[in-house]
Amino acid sequence: MSSSPSPAPRPAHPALSIALVSDAALFPPAALPMADALSAHARHRSGPHADVVGPFLVGVPAVTDLVAALDAGSPAPPAVGLVARPGTALEDIAAAFATLRGEGRTRLVSIDMAWQTGWRSIDPGDLPIHLEVGRGAPDAALADIASASDFADVRAKFRTGVTADWAWPDAAELAAFVLAAGRHYVPFVLTGGLHHVVRADHAVDGTADPQHGLLNVLVAVHASAGGGDAQTVRDLLEVREVQPLAEIVRGWSASDVAAVRAAFAGYGCCDVTDPIGELAELDLLSSR
Repeated sequence: MSSSPSPAPRPAHPALSIALVSDAALFPPAALPMADALSAHARHRSGPHADVVGPFLVGVPAVTDLVAALDAGSPAPPAVGLVARPGTALEDIAAAFATLRGEGRTRLVSIDMAWQTGWRSIDPGDLPIHLEVGRGAPDAALADIASASDFADVRAKFRTGVTADWAWPDAAELAAFVLAAGRHYVPFVLTGGLHHVVRADHAVDGTADPQHGLLNVLVAVHASAGGGDAQTVRDLLEVREVQPLAEIVRGWSASDVAAVRAAFAGYGCCDVTDPIGELAELDLLSSR
């Protein structure tokens, strides 16, 4: 007798991946030209896993390029997030914010900027504002963010990728941030470096660096929300075998997923096809 084929793996709860990966194609290392990035975003938004794709992220200096591209006939993204890199002047952020608020062909859904003196002068209204915190002890920034009761939705932001002046944060540093955000009841987003689903060494500019994995982050956030200690969260961030992490995520209930996404709102990736493709290969995503 022939045996019955094994059933397909059950996908993760669909709410886990809703708008999980924002499109940062304009930013390095992809750094696509505006028209190319907009065309690619339109393809992502019409694909089988469109629900995973978050807003199209636009840096403050590129807002005028976005408007020009829309004028020239590029497809308008349904949602845009404004990103002000640390060091951007507050008046430049305010001007870009006003431009996007008045742009009728797309919808501004968030603003990212550095946690800095004067950040409260930017009034996002009912939009989420993500404040990037620096290295070292994040508690002062997180306590300040947690105290912003006059803002509708304030989240922290932490950089998990490398820049010219920001080295890769190791598992201990990322774990410390995740736990500190939990202590202060501050939701957060991440940026940079999360191209793959599991921790592994990947070459960047000829140097192999241990990049964090998306599934590692999701499972570590779940452990933190459940009261896990620093060693537990750090150990989960250092796992390099994908299947154990996938099975954990596959088994989460709706309440598990709600706890994770309440803490971890999502992250920006310059090529959303990287993590989405790997999640799909693991059968963790439901196609629409």
